[in-house]
Parts: sequence; C-alpha cells; structure tokens
Amino acid sequence: MSTETSPRTTLYYATGSMAGLILLLVWMQGGFASKVGPGTAQAAELHAPPGTLAVTRQEVPEVLSWPATLTARKVAQLAPKVPGRIEAIPVKVGEPVRAGQVLVRLDDRELQARLSQARSAAAAAAAEAERAKSDAGRVRNLFAKDAATRQALDLAEAASRSGGSRAAEAKAAIAEAESLLGEAVLKAPFDGTVVERLRDPGDLAAPNAPVLTLQSSEKLRVESDVPDRCAGLLIVGSPLQVRLGETRLAVTVEEIAPSADPRSRTVHIKAALANGAGLQAGSFAWIDQRCGSQERLLIPASAVTRSGQLESVRLLVDGRILLRHVRTGKAVDAQVEILSGLTEGDKVVVEGAK
Repeated sequence: MSTETSPRTTLYYATGSMAGLILLLVWMQGGFASKVGPGTAQAAELHAPPGTLAVTRQEVPEVLSWPATLTARKVAQLAPKVPGRIEAIPVKVGEPVRAGQVLVRLDDRELQARLSQARSAAAAAAAEAERAKSDAGRVRNLFAKDAATRQALDLAEAASRSGGSRAAEAKAAIAEAESLLGEAVLKAPFDGTVVERLRDPGDLAAPNAPVLTLQSSEKLRVESDVPDRCAGLLIVGSPLQVRLGETRLAVTVEEIAPSADPRSRTVHIKAALANGAGLQAGSFAWIDQRCGSQERLLIPASAVTRSGQLESVRLLVDGRILLRHVRTGKAVDAQVEILSGLTEGDKVVVEGAK
C-alpha cells in the first residue's frame, strides 16, 4: 500500500484548515454575537426603578474657541540714524538686557573726524567773532570822538554781528556732530529680551534699517482673529477666558479692530492679561468665547453608564425599565448632551431622582 498523499488530498486539507482559521478569527472578533445600535431598546428587563426624569431640550450657551498668540506690549526695533559699518553686537538672541545697556556699536571713525572738524571750525569762527567785536568797539570809540564816520561804524558793527552768527552756527555744528556720534551706539530703551538679530558685525547698517528687535515680557496681551459674527458680541472691557495647555487665565478685551478683514471675515482683537508672570511672548493659546446659544437635548451625566465604548441609559417604557444605547456629546455642568438614542419626553431613570 502506498503511503504517499495525493495532491488533491493535500489541497482538501489546506482548504479545510484555512476555513477553520477564518471561522476562528470571526468568532474572536465577536462576529457571531448580536449587536444593538444606538437608540435601540434591549429586551432585558430591570427592576426597582429608583426615580425618573423627563428628557428635555434646554438653551445651552455656545462656547467657541479661537487660536490666539501672546504678544508683548513693548516692542522696539533698534536702528541707527546714520550709516556705518557694524563694529560689534555684544548681545545674543534670547539674552535679557537692562535699560541703557549698549547693544550695537558702529564704526565711528568718520563721525569722530567730522566732530574734530566742527570743533576746529567753531574755534576759528569764535576767534573771528572776537576780532570783529573788538574792531567794532574801537570804531565806536573813534566815532564818539568824531574820528570815524557813521558808515565805518555801521560796517564794523555789521561785521561783529556776522562774526557772532558764524560762531553760533559753528557751535551748533559741534552739537550736531556730537549727536551723530552718539547714534553710533544703540542702547536698550527699556528692560527686555533680544528676540531677533537682523544684522551681524561687519555688515553695513543703513538709517532706519533695524539691527535688533527688543521686547519686554513684563506685560503681555493676547491677540486673535475672531469671526465677525462673534466679534459683534464683544465690547471693550468684555471678559474672556484664555487656555495655555492646562492653564486657564482671565483676560479683558482692550482693543477691537473697527472693521473686519474682507478676505477672512474676521476681526482682530487684543485682550489684556491680568498676570503674565512665567509666560513668554509668542506662545500659542486659545480664546474661549460665548457666541450665542443652541437648544440641546440634555440629561444628568449620572444617568449614563459606560461599558467600553458603549454608552447606555435606563429608560422607563410602559412601566418597565429597559436599557437603551445612546451617543453623548458635550458636557454641560452636571449634564450631558444626547446626540442620538433618546427623544424629548423620554423618561430616564436617575439615581436619587424623585
């Protein structure tokens, strides 16, 4: 007798094994168990109802959330008023600075030369003015003795006045040169933090072109773009809630843009933080705002029982307590919204209800 197995027999064994494996997997996934969809009543009867409440529709405030950003109230972009090569920037991004601290130095050799020239010109103008003043005095004495004409006196006094004017202009030129030389050093206008460096040592700094950006984190505010339909409910002074992770803070609206952005249909608002200690400008946040209300079907949250992902309530129907699967939505205080499974007027069994 041959002990070899025919190919057909082997195929039968393989097919049977595969079918058995498929049936086993279906059984493990609950394929042969009956399922009850949301809103359907179970046939199993429960006894001893402790009390019931009727399902009702209630007006619930609609609280919506808008993305927001923490911003600094004080922001300064430091830029020179004179062109020059940047010699040094002795601070780094993220470094705290004090008011009056030097943040940027420009190459001031040309400005120093201009100041020296202005001082030399002022000295010459002062000497010339003093000489003209002496000449005028001498001619005045001669005129008093009838030794000089009126014309000579007038010319001498005019030269004295002109010399004085030139001396004053030269002195003003010194002040201007000293002022420009002072612009070669940029100092912090307030206590803050360097948040941006736009130039490096060796770069050419141009007038009114920022080199550093400085901001203060002492007082922060929240800025957000709110949809126009909800922004219309806000006024200056309106309280709002801000969420930063698990932290909740109270803010007060202090600025509202006079018109909406025609592209995004949003209105830019700014709200003041009462306490920004430990927070950083640029952080992301959410602003929670009540924007109207909606009617929702509510029941006490304690009436809902959960088993895994299934939610159910005990329902009084014709004197019997039946189990009904539901789907819940948002929590509202001690109640919960019912999205499906119940209708208004249904009687739900609640522990402690009378």
